[in-house]
Amino acid sequence: MNFQDLKTKFKNIVDICVEFVIKNKRYFLAGCIFIAMALVLFLGTSPYTGDNGTSGVYKKFKSNKNTELDKLINDYYTAFASGDLDTLKAIAVPMSDKEVSYTALYSQYIDSFNDVKIYTKPGLTKDSYLVTTEVSLKYTNIDTLVPGLDFFYVEKNDQGKLYINNTYGTFNRNNNIYELDPKVSELYELYIRQDDLRDMRNDVQDSYDEALKKDPALATLMNETLHEAIVQWNKDYDEQAAAAAEAEAQAEQEAAEAAAAEAEAAEAEAAEEEAPAEEEASTSTGRTNARANVRAEADKDSEKLGSVEQGTTVTIYGEEGDFYKFDYNGTQAYITKSAIDLDSEAGANDSADEETTTGGSVAEGTVITLTSTTNIRAQMDQSSSKVAVAYSGEKVTVIMSYAEGWTKVKYGNKEGYIRTDLLQQ
Repeated sequence: MNFQDLKTKFKNIVDICVEFVIKNKRYFLAGCIFIAMALVLFLGTSPYTGDNGTSGVYKKFKSNKNTELDKLINDYYTAFASGDLDTLKAIAVPMSDKEVSYTALYSQYIDSFNDVKIYTKPGLTKDSYLVTTEVSLKYTNIDTLVPGLDFFYVEKNDQGKLYINNTYGTFNRNNNIYELDPKVSELYELYIRQDDLRDMRNDVQDSYDEALKKDPALATLMNETLHEAIVQWNKDYDEQAAAAAEAEAQAEQEAAEAAAAEAEAAEAEAAEEEAPAEEEASTSTGRTNARANVRAEADKDSEKLGSVEQGTTVTIYGEEGDFYKFDYNGTQAYITKSAIDLDSEAGANDSADEETTTGGSVAEGTVITLTSTTNIRAQMDQSSSKVAVAYSGEKVTVIMSYAEGWTKVKYGNKEGYIRTDLLQQ
């Protein structure tokens, strides 16, 4: 048989098949629909398909055969029963301070978790699990074992190791400490509505009720002792949390005040560093006219730092009341004004050795700006006491000029006498 004969025979077979399909097309269409539905059902039961990956919850529970998961859950129960909080915080992440405190309380009543049975369904992502455990709890000083049911959401961390994502643990779901992922929450809500979990929960509840009926001591523990302890713990924790928050707020306020005080001190220090230059610009010198005490403050009753002999030259930086501020052996100190004759008065004011009066007068009410530091005397006498010391650039107002060569002036709220020639411009 040559190639042309084969080609003709193949074409005849194809034509026969096409004719058969056309004659029976409705049956072929039904078959295609059936195959499509089967694919949809098959893909729909895959744990990791669909928009939210929740289809795995519809599967029946599997008894756990993952040794890493088995160790993780049993390590959790061992640490819980022994109150090993550090291990718990490493296994179940995150664990809030409140849950740590609660666990420390509850673990005091537990001797052990026994007969741990682990059942799983696929989680939201690969290598994640919805885990339900059946356990028998042995409470301290209670003979009867108590059946219990727990839930864990287990997944892998960045290092590829399984851990309990404690965000979805019972304690956090009841207390809303950490924000839940909506997709995982949706998966959990579907999970708890499944018939197999509902049946397991009902069986455990029946066994629990039966255990309490048989053991009055257990019933007292569960209905009274534990209940009262948890209520008291909750009250104490809230009070402690409020006190801690108040202490933290107080600490923050004190820190802010300390920072403000430090900033103020820094500003004062900077101002103090600038002060010598300012003081240097306005310093004057004088000599003591008698032995005089040196004070720490501008007050005759303040601490006495020492004394200076008559004729001692001092550098004056300013004045406060009846005192001059001056440099005393490198320390700022004070000396009474009456003990000092300013050197600037020697040739230009009334501290000259020989008083010289000059004629002339100044009109009443005239405001005069002084050109040098000048003593204002209580009387028209160079030896009379000083009412004040007026510095160059300050102003005095003339009250009256006298033939004796003196003029009565007003300086601030004080009145006294200045030699007339010192006022004439």
